[in-house]
Amino acid sequence: MIESTALRYFREVTLRGSIKRAAESLNIAPSAISRQMQGLEDELSTKLFERGSRGMTLTGAGQLLYRYAVESEDKLDRIRAQVEEFDTLQRGHVRIATVEGLLASFVSDFVVDLSRDYPGISITVTTAGTNRVAEMVGQHEVDLGLVFGRAPRRDLIELARMRQSLCLMVAPHHPMATREFCTVKDLAGLRVILPDPSFVIRQEIDRACAKANFHLDLYCVTNSIAFLRTIAMKTGIGTFLPRDSAMPELIAGSLIAIPLRDKRLEATQITLVQLATRNTTPSSLRVAKLLIERMKERKN
Repeated sequence: MIESTALRYFREVTLRGSIKRAAESLNIAPSAISRQMQGLEDELSTKLFERGSRGMTLTGAGQLLYRYAVESEDKLDRIRAQVEEFDTLQRGHVRIATVEGLLASFVSDFVVDLSRDYPGISITVTTAGTNRVAEMVGQHEVDLGLVFGRAPRRDLIELARMRQSLCLMVAPHHPMATREFCTVKDLAGLRVILPDPSFVIRQEIDRACAKANFHLDLYCVTNSIAFLRTIAMKTGIGTFLPRDSAMPELIAGSLIAIPLRDKRLEATQITLVQLATRNTTPSSLRVAKLLIERMKERKN
């Protein structure tokens, strides 16, 4: 098998036209190159160069070897680039902003898997409302954002979407706990606790109620999804959340999710967004790709 060093010297001699000039270019002794060229000719049992007053020119066999040497160099460069890219993908820091409702299950599960599969990638997760998440992405404060509904800014691109229908969340002793589904009108006479109007979840609920010409009996307003879950668990007061927002409580049986049959609330979704003009790092691209794959799995 021809050694890569011999091929490198061979290419240089071909390009420079002499062993002396090749040695000067490579900053090595001419004798070292001469030995490698002689070794090549001996190994291939053929003459590779014609030596004349104008320097060294390739024979027919030499021209074949030169094409092989160039192709080998190109392949080696591609392999080297792939190795470097792979190494880069394994390292880096990625910043994600997300609506709070995804922390309990989707985002936490994703971060756990990421830490196992890509231990060299560190991550910062920040929670905020949809509009603030979009603002953070738009102002380069984070690399990726997970928002409720569609991207609220034109400078953001939507990388992936997954359905996150809203449910009525109630404790097992709640009057609605045994229902298979419900509408907002079914809550007549029952108090609810809701996120404040800055949440897209709240905006969707308000629109659904307006369309149904119905007013909810509002007991409490908060900017904390965790507080919504806690009050729903400890009282006879229901709230509206995506199923993922209360997955630990649903698994434990401390909350029950009742699907809503209002079309607007059934069609709600989560969107992964990125700034359209942002130059992303390899690690950010990798995390984005993994999130897209995870969201596609949730859609199916």
